[in-house]
Amino acid sequence: MGTGIDTDLGPATGSDTVPEGLQEPAVTTSAATSVTRASRRRTARRSIHTHAAARAAVVLVLALVAGVVAVILVNQSFFGPHRPVEAYLDALVAGDAETSRALVRADDGEGRAALLSDAVYGAAQGRVSGYEVRDVVVDGGAATVVADLTQDGTTATREFTLTRTGSTALVFDAWRLDGPAPVSDVGVVVPQDLEAITVNGAEVELPAGGAGPYPGLRSLALPALPGTYVVAPPAPSTYLSYGDPQSIEVPADPAAAPSGVLIDAAPTPAAEAEAVARVTAWLDACTASTDAAPNGCPNRSFVFGNPEDVRGPRWTLDRAPTFTLEQSYEPGVYRLLSDDAVATFSYERNAEFEDLLPPRWEREQDTQTLSISATVTVTGEAIEVAPG
Repeated sequence: MGTGIDTDLGPATGSDTVPEGLQEPAVTTSAATSVTRASRRRTARRSIHTHAAARAAVVLVLALVAGVVAVILVNQSFFGPHRPVEAYLDALVAGDAETSRALVRADDGEGRAALLSDAVYGAAQGRVSGYEVRDVVVDGGAATVVADLTQDGTTATREFTLTRTGSTALVFDAWRLDGPAPVSDVGVVVPQDLEAITVNGAEVELPAGGAGPYPGLRSLALPALPGTYVVAPPAPSTYLSYGDPQSIEVPADPAAAPSGVLIDAAPTPAAEAEAVARVTAWLDACTASTDAAPNGCPNRSFVFGNPEDVRGPRWTLDRAPTFTLEQSYEPGVYRLLSDDAVATFSYERNAEFEDLLPPRWEREQDTQTLSISATVTVTGEAIEVAPG
C-alpha cells in the first residue's frame, strides 16, 4: 500500500547520495592531523639538530679546555723555568764546565776563566754530586728557582733567576737562565814573572793581575766552580823553589769563602849553602888579617899606643857563626845574618915605658861577638852574595 513515504530512506552506506554536508567534518579532521604530525616531525628534527649542535659545542669547549690544560701541564713539566736550572746543574755534576758557561756565563772577564775549563774542573774532586729543585716561583716574565746542591755530604741552597724570552713551537715558554753561577773568586798570589801554573794536572795560563801584597808578587782573583783544586807550583831551579802543591777548597755554599793560594819563590838549600860558603870564606879572610880593624870586616878592635910597641897581632875565630837566611822586601833578595860568632884579637904590648930599659912584653887580647850580614840576590841559576 502506498503511503507516499519512501521506506528506503534509512541510512545508506557507500552511496554517492550522502548529503555533502554530512561528509565535511571527516575530511577536515584528517587534514589537521596530517599537518600536526608534519609539524611535530619538523620540530623533532629541529630539536635533534639543536641538541647535536649543543653537544658539538660542548665537545669543542671541552677539547679547547683540555688543550689549554695540556699546554699548561706541558709548560710546567717540560718547559718550566726549572728545566734550564736542571740542565745547568746536570753539567756541574758531570764536570762539564764549558756547557755550564754556555748556559749561564760568570763574570770571568779577560783571562779570568783559567779555572773554568773542562780540563781543570772535570778533574776536580769534591764537585757538586747531586741536587734537588725545591721551589719554583713564576711572576709574569720572571721566575725564581730554589735548589739544594749536595757537595761532600753537605747541602747548600742556591737561588737562580730566569727571564721568559719567548715561545717554543708558538705555545711553550722559553726561559733564559740569568744566574747566578755558583762560582767563587779564588785569591791567587804569584811571582810577577810567573806566567803559568798547573791545576788538577792541567797547565793554566795566568792573566796579568794587579799588584801583590809584597814587591815582586801579583794578585789574581780567578772564578772557580765548587770543588777541590790542586795547584802544583813550577819545578824548582838550582837556587829557587816554589814550594809544595797546595789545595784550594771552593764550597757550594755562597756564605763560605774559598781558600786561596800563595806561590812565592824561596831559595833552595843549595842557594843557602852557597851563600853561607861565600860568607864563611869572606870571614876567614877577615880573621886571617893581622890588622886590628880589617877594612869591610865585622871583626874590629882598637890598639892603643905606638905601633912599634905591638908585636904578634892575630885574629882567632873562637866560635863559628850560625846563619839565618831571611826574606827582604825586594823580590829575589835575601839577607844572610848571624850574631853568635865570637872572635878574639890578641897581641903583645911593650909595657916598659923607659926607652933605655929592655921591653917588657905582655899579652893583651880583645874578645868580641861578631855581627855578620850579607845581601844574597838569587835568580833561577845564579846567586850573588855581598857581605856587609
